[in-house]
Amino acid sequence: MGAPQFNYDMLKSAYDNDNRVNELIKDFTQDTLELKTSEVDDLDPKDKKRDKDKVGKMAKKATNVGKKL
Repeated sequence: MGAPQFNYDMLKSAYDNDNRVNELIKDFTQDTLELKTSEVDDLDPKDKKRDKDKVGKMAKKATNVGKKL
């Protein structure tokens, strides 16, 4: 018995039709395959930046001691 072999078309079909495959693969091309290594791999990097900006602004407001009340 040998290991099954996949080509790009088979992987693309599995990715498009099987949610279990979507949960494992972050990105792929005909030459590369990148597996998910973290639950945050599904997040868009733009969303991560927005969260940091929001937290930074809140922290700045909370520590602004020069502003008169």
